[in-house]
Amino acid sequence: FMVSKHTASGLFLHFRSPRTRSTYNHQRLLSSSVPKKAIGSSSSCESNNAGDRLFEEEINIIYDSKCNVCKMEIDFLRKRDTKLALEHKSRRKLKFTDLEGETGEYNPLDQANGGISYKQGMASMHAVAADGKVMTGVPVFRVAYQQVGLGWLFSITKLPLVKQLADVCYNFFAKYRTIVTRGKSLGSLVQIYEEKKELDQRKSEQSCEDGTCFTENKR
Repeated sequence: FMVSKHTASGLFLHFRSPRTRSTYNHQRLLSSSVPKKAIGSSSSCESNNAGDRLFEEEINIIYDSKCNVCKMEIDFLRKRDTKLALEHKSRRKLKFTDLEGETGEYNPLDQANGGISYKQGMASMHAVAADGKVMTGVPVFRVAYQQVGLGWLFSITKLPLVKQLADVCYNFFAKYRTIVTRGKSLGSLVQIYEEKKELDQRKSEQSCEDGTCFTENKR
């Protein structure tokens, strides 16, 4: 006659010592108590990702507010993002950070800014995703417009030939953008920025020497 696998294992266990049977039963109890969902669980990955977000929006767009062309596009995206958030009673998808301080002093060391320096940000459009991924150029516009329900406008730029052409056109514009929109070269703007930072630092240090600054140590 045929003996099933479970019957055979039961007979084997019956003739083993009480100590062995106890150990075997204990191991079965432990294995059955482990939640199957914990192994390869997608929900645990999602919760970890949610905890690792740098900000609540989907992407942080780093822009130059003193560039009229850039400012016009940013204002459009901000307005549409706000409108959709109100209509759907949801959070906004876009975060905006100005290189020139309109949204507060720019800090490249802030993780939300992805380590993008003032020079890099001025050289081409940059954005940082909530998971820390940095993008630059045409992909920034593609993702931004997708977040406000207008992804179809840039979907064609995913095609190889169109993507190549779009990149060439954008890089050409970015190369001369500051000259056209601000009347100064990238190099001169970076120099002005660095000189201003140095001057602000000196003023701060001078104020501390005069006893007019307020530091954590004096609290």
